[in-house]
Amino acid sequence: MFLLLASCTEDDGETIPESELNASQLEAISYFKEVALGFENGNSSEITRKWGTTMNVFVGGNPSSANTMTLQQAIADINQLATDGFSIEIVNDSLVANCYLFFGSGLDFAEIFPEEENNVNATTTGFFSVWWNNDIINEARIVINPDLLNPTQQRSVILEEITQSTGLTNDSPLQPNSIFYETPSNPGYAPEYANIDRELIRLLYHPKMTVGLDETQVDAVLRDILSNE
Repeated sequence: MFLLLASCTEDDGETIPESELNASQLEAISYFKEVALGFENGNSSEITRKWGTTMNVFVGGNPSSANTMTLQQAIADINQLATDGFSIEIVNDSLVANCYLFFGSGLDFAEIFPEEENNVNATTTGFFSVWWNNDIINEARIVINPDLLNPTQQRSVILEEITQSTGLTNDSPLQPNSIFYETPSNPGYAPEYANIDRELIRLLYHPKMTVGLDETQVDAVLRDILSNE
């Protein structure tokens, strides 16, 4: 670990002491690096990735009215927090979608996308995949199985999977109230965004945040953003 990682950043050529950031800002930096770098599964490099175009979501399967309301509210929240031009829209034609969100079983999802059959099964409650080019995400697939979840869990999984598909791709044991919270013995199921979740969305889709940043680089960008607010 480089000493600069937790000591300072640069602003117009001047060093910004860590003491100028408050405890909640430092916590957000730490949690951002925990959640936004790399993936909960796989061996992809631990760098920032995010969408560079509108995320057009086609909803398939059989969502309930409550599922639809939760999804719409999550999209509205993300769109409000993003300030770099990114947005999520629901579309009615799968041919113009770059994100397919399926409400149903993992087995039915694999019938639509056979290449996913090794990633999902009859017990899958929620799963997402994303693809990117030059670290810019350009496609996503999500499956959520409401039949295996109670209403509170359904709400939580919808929030988690749609948000992870934006580039906040890791689970974490650090924040019990977060939608990203998970441990080997506790899957979490937070039914609302925690304040720190909203902050991570805001920071990832801040105009100063770019793709391809490693832990040291993203630390400097986050300190620059937060110290100038």
